[in-house]
Amino acid sequence: MTKKIKFTPATIAKLKHPTGKHPDKWYDLTCEGLACIVQPQPSLTKSYYATWSTITYGKDGKQKRSGRYKYICRVGQRNYEDVKQEVNIKLPIWKAGNITSSSVKTVGSLVQEYIKFGAGGFRVKSKGTKIKYKKITTKTYILLLSTYVLVKTNKDHIKTMLTAPYKQSDNSYYKKQLAELPLDKITKRDIEIWHSRMEKIPAAANRALAALSVVFEWDQDRETPTHKGINPCLRVTKYEEHKDKRWIDSPAKILEIVKYCQDQQWRDPHFLTFYLLLLEYGERLSDSFGLVWKKPASVAEQLKCSGWIDWQKKEIYLRDTKNRQDASPEMTEELFTQLQKLQSLVSDENTNASFAVGSKWVFPRPTDPTQPVNNTSYRVKLKYFHYKMGLANREHIRGKGKRKVYKYTHLLTFKHLRKTYVTTYGRRMGLEAASHRMRHSSMIVTKEHYFNEDKKKLKTHKSIYDVGDNVVALKAGTNAE
Repeated sequence: MTKKIKFTPATIAKLKHPTGKHPDKWYDLTCEGLACIVQPQPSLTKSYYATWSTITYGKDGKQKRSGRYKYICRVGQRNYEDVKQEVNIKLPIWKAGNITSSSVKTVGSLVQEYIKFGAGGFRVKSKGTKIKYKKITTKTYILLLSTYVLVKTNKDHIKTMLTAPYKQSDNSYYKKQLAELPLDKITKRDIEIWHSRMEKIPAAANRALAALSVVFEWDQDRETPTHKGINPCLRVTKYEEHKDKRWIDSPAKILEIVKYCQDQQWRDPHFLTFYLLLLEYGERLSDSFGLVWKKPASVAEQLKCSGWIDWQKKEIYLRDTKNRQDASPEMTEELFTQLQKLQSLVSDENTNASFAVGSKWVFPRPTDPTQPVNNTSYRVKLKYFHYKMGLANREHIRGKGKRKVYKYTHLLTFKHLRKTYVTTYGRRMGLEAASHRMRHSSMIVTKEHYFNEDKKKLKTHKSIYDVGDNVVALKAGTNAE
C-alpha cells in the first residue's frame, strides 16, 4: 500500500521507524517524485529520495514499469523547501536517464522552467508589436503542457496515447518520450511524431502544439536561452478541425428563453441574469465573470475586475478585453432592467433568498461570494437549464433520489450563446457590423468561428433545433457600433 502524507518538518519527525527488516517508504502529497525512506534497525535513518517510474517494452510488446530512486540527502541536512525545489526542477532530467549531470536539459525541464519561472510569452501583432499573454491564456497553456507534454493526468487513455510505442510508416516503433528528449537533439520530426500520437484528439493536439511553441519562443526571448536552435514546432502541420458553429437557431425558442429569464429571475437571480447577459449581449465569458456593480475607487481595485456597470450611461465598461482594448457596448433596456432587479435583490439585507447579499461582484461564486464566478460554478446549472428549456437530452445513469447521476447529450455551452448572438446580429446588421460589434481582429474570425451565413449550412452540424422560416433578431444589438 502506497503511503502518502503532506511533508513538513513536523510530519517527517513523527514518522516511526519500522520494526521489521524492510524500510517504510512515504511519498509527498505536495511534490511529485519526492519520497522519504525510513530505515529500521540498526540504521534508524530518514532520507529524502527522488523517485520515478521507467517504462520498458518486452519482446512481446507489453509495457513494463520499474521504479527508480535517487538519493538526495538525510533528513535534517538540508531545508525541506530546498529539497522540494531541486526535485521539481531536476526530476524531468533524472527521468531521461541523465541522473549524473544537471547540465543536460530536456524538453520536460524546459517546460518545468516555463511553468515555474513565469509562464509568460507573447503574440506578435502587425508591425512587430508584441502583446503579452493574459493570465487566463497562460493558465490554459500550463494545463495543456502538464497534460500532453509532462503527461501529468489521471486519464489512462491519454497516458497510453502519449507513452505507447508509435508505429511509423516503415513499420518500426518510435519509443522516445517527448519530455525526456535532450534539447540539443530535438528535431521537427520528434515534434511531428508527438503531435501524430494525438491524432484522435485533433483540437487538443493543435492547442498543445501551440502551447509548446510558445515555450520555445519564450526560451529564445531570454538573455541566455536553453535551446539555441530554431523552434522545432514551426511549420509542423496542424490537423484540420471541425468548426463548431452550433447555435440556438429557433427564434421562438430564443424569445421563450428570454421571457423565462425575465419572469423567473427570483428562482436563481445570478445565473439567469448571467445567461441573459450572454444571450442578449454576446460578450466573452472572461469579460463577464469579473464584473462589479460600480467603478472601484482605486486603480488597484480596478485591475482586479474585468469591468463595471455605468448606471448613468446605461452601459457596461469592459476593461482590458482579449484584444487589449477597453470597450463600452451599450445595453438594451431589457438587460438594464434585469440588472436593476438583481441589484435590488442583493442590496436587501433582509431578504430570505438563497443568493449573495452585499457582494461587490455582479456574479459572485456560489461557494464563496467574495470571489467572482467561474465556468465550473455554473457548468452544472447550465446543463440542467438547457435540459429544462428543451435544448438538451438527459439519461439517468445510476443512483436514486437526490443521488441520481445523469448524462446530458446534445449540450450547448456558454460559448454557443455568443455564437447565437453573433449569428442573429450578423443576419440583421451584416457580417461587418457583427465583426465590429464583437471586436474581432478581422471578419474572417467572425465568419469562420461564429457566424452561420444561411440555413443550408446548419444541416451539416446536425442541429437539434427546428429552424424557423424567418430570422428574428434578438432584442440586443439593435444599434451597430
